[in-house]
Amino acid sequence: VAVAAMGGTGVGNATTAEDQQFEDAVTALEIPTTPDQDIPAVGHKICDWLTVGLASDINPVPTVRGVVNRLENAGMTKKQSVGLMRAAVAVYCPQNARFIGR
Repeated sequence: VAVAAMGGTGVGNATTAEDQQFEDAVTALEIPTTPDQDIPAVGHKICDWLTVGLASDINPVPTVRGVVNRLENAGMTKKQSVGLMRAAVAVYCPQNARFIGR
């Protein structure tokens, strides 16, 4: 299960409109999950990776590629990885949107 490999465990129910928006994106991307997974925690983790990486490197490309590679290594396709990263940014860390492209 791709999201399970990301460490998102816990309550799988959205508690905010933002969480629901992110969970809907995960569903639309057809990323496998289980009911006990904390899907929003995965989105927050992606934002943490981006924020830390972007703070330490003036070139955003290696950071963005690194996040996509981590997601692919967790069992997602490239399309799912990019989509999940974009969804996380759109919902939880829109300040990073300018770094991930279109």
